[in-house]
Amino acid sequence: MNNTSFIKLVIVSIILFLLAFVSFLIQPKYETSIKSGEIVFSALKDKLNNINEINIDNNQRKISIIKKNDIWLMKSKSNYKVRSEVVRKNLIQMSELRFQEIKTSEESLYSRLNLDFPNNEENNSKFISIVSDDETLIEFILGKRKKNGVYIKKKDDKQTWLTKGNLDMSSFEKDWLETNIFNLEYKLINNISISHLIKKDSFSLTKDKNNENLLINDLNKDQLPKSDLIGNFLGYFFTNLSFDDVQKRIKNVEENIISRVIFKLQNDINIEALFFNIEKNIWVNFQVDEYSLKKLFSDKLMFVKNINDWSFKLPSTKYSITETKLEDLLVED
Repeated sequence: MNNTSFIKLVIVSIILFLLAFVSFLIQPKYETSIKSGEIVFSALKDKLNNINEINIDNNQRKISIIKKNDIWLMKSKSNYKVRSEVVRKNLIQMSELRFQEIKTSEESLYSRLNLDFPNNEENNSKFISIVSDDETLIEFILGKRKKNGVYIKKKDDKQTWLTKGNLDMSSFEKDWLETNIFNLEYKLINNISISHLIKKDSFSLTKDKNNENLLINDLNKDQLPKSDLIGNFLGYFFTNLSFDDVQKRIKNVEENIISRVIFKLQNDINIEALFFNIEKNIWVNFQVDEYSLKKLFSDKLMFVKNINDWSFKLPSTKYSITETKLEDLLVED
């Protein structure tokens, strides 16, 4: 190698070294500026009451929760009501996270900590963003959980951390939604009228004078109930009634109707329920008059004010009221 070639090689080597050194210098030094025990999201602590949007994306589903007039709603579920206590719990958990142990900064190893969003094929990595006063306050990836700790990686930061503290941030809608619909005790039910498509299957029940048993109305002399208690289970339909799913009111369900039930309660409260099939599931549309709406909500017997705007997928444990026919309550011939 002649002197000219050698000098050129040395110059190129020096240039490459300088470029590498400069690149190293301009990289964020999170591992040197962050200490174990420090609060992870210090900007969140003083802005808990100003948070107005939470977004959770696990690369399969996206949940967007917003606050309007001090009420939390799920934007990704047509603005259905979210439980404020669940929101507050998660925000407080997030604000209390502390850096505990520095982990890998190698992208090829992110998957071991479930921090490989959006390449997480099993959807166990979540991208979280928190908005305060319409400004994005926090963006990070939430990964695997450990006992009293979770793995995280802040957006645009290659460094990953094990943090100290708990954080749920569920990617299941039901874990955030107000799934309770009604909670009406049996003693409040006065009358139930159940109408099936076939008239002979229809019937009604009325409470006895002692407000104990629901008795079948208008039986002829050949129709005998299996017992005076046989219809009581129908009066517990509203007790701890919750849903498996919810969506904006489904209309034009005539071809899928199973039954229509009218409940008359104490204090002149009336609730109508229209039950219908969607595939193998049973859904219900409630229709409640204005007086009954106000009374139920003020007495904390109903959990969503605008109940007439929604359709609810029933849990299978509540199917019995839709399937029970008059003959099911009578002694067989």
